[in-house]
Amino acid sequence: MTLRMLLTSMEVHICYSTLDITKLFYYGSYVLLMLQIIFIDITSGENAKYFTTAIPAFLEKPQNSTYTAGELAILYCSVINLGTKTVVWKRADENNPLTIGTLTFAPDDRFQVKNVPHKDQWNLIIKNVKKEDEGEYECQISTTDRSLRQSVYLKVEEKPEMTPGIEISGNTYVEKGDKIILVCNATTQYYPPEAPDWFRNGNRITTDEDAGIKISKKISLKENTITSILEIDKAQMEDDANYVCRSSDLLITNIKLHVLNAGTSKERRGTLAVSSAASILHQCVYGKSGAIYYATILIIVSCVRYLQIT
Repeated sequence: MTLRMLLTSMEVHICYSTLDITKLFYYGSYVLLMLQIIFIDITSGENAKYFTTAIPAFLEKPQNSTYTAGELAILYCSVINLGTKTVVWKRADENNPLTIGTLTFAPDDRFQVKNVPHKDQWNLIIKNVKKEDEGEYECQISTTDRSLRQSVYLKVEEKPEMTPGIEISGNTYVEKGDKIILVCNATTQYYPPEAPDWFRNGNRITTDEDAGIKISKKISLKENTITSILEIDKAQMEDDANYVCRSSDLLITNIKLHVLNAGTSKERRGTLAVSSAASILHQCVYGKSGAIYYATILIIVSCVRYLQIT
């Protein structure tokens, strides 16, 4: 009996029968049963391929990751067609999971999972990675199929040993009104120092927007270095001073900054130009060519023209 014949028969029975609640319930149950039989029939055999759920699969990602101790380590895992399954991270040599889905089960709170839905990513994040974190990790899909897993090897390199030191760099000669920029780099052996202090002729300098003074800093965890940058918008004669940079572990260095008065410099350059012209004229008159009169006249005329041009 086809579905159309079944529905036609039901319609006839309903039309010529008394419509009470019992009969409606009976026919409704009958229809649901027949629809279920039909669905089973069309989803079996050759039609089954159209109703098969996609199997989860991994996208290719780097199998090895290298980080320096102290950095933020990220182990990548991308899964497509995850469906109702869950992603599990664990160490290859341990049975207990580190994370299941977005929940962390590791006793160390440095471990967590970051899910990026639009990229199908379930990445394992390890904060302040340590040498003992090195090893093989597995990204698994919660299923009985043990082949649905991907291994990633994490290598952790020891942080290079740093030699403590401090230095100042920058232009030590500036014109009055120009910008002053001095850079202080401080390095310690195991960790970056705190922001250094700046002094000018023994007096501490701090950021002062009204005075055009700005102090900024940059930190490098990898190199255990902190960089402090002193900027003065417009150099004044009182900025001609000795500048000291002192780190939090009391390393000290200094630099002498010279502020040049532009007006005075120009006057001096003019005086030097006149002296140079007089020297050239003296050489023209009393040089080796003075023995020949005509040559001397020509040289003097040439010198006069030169001075007029310059």
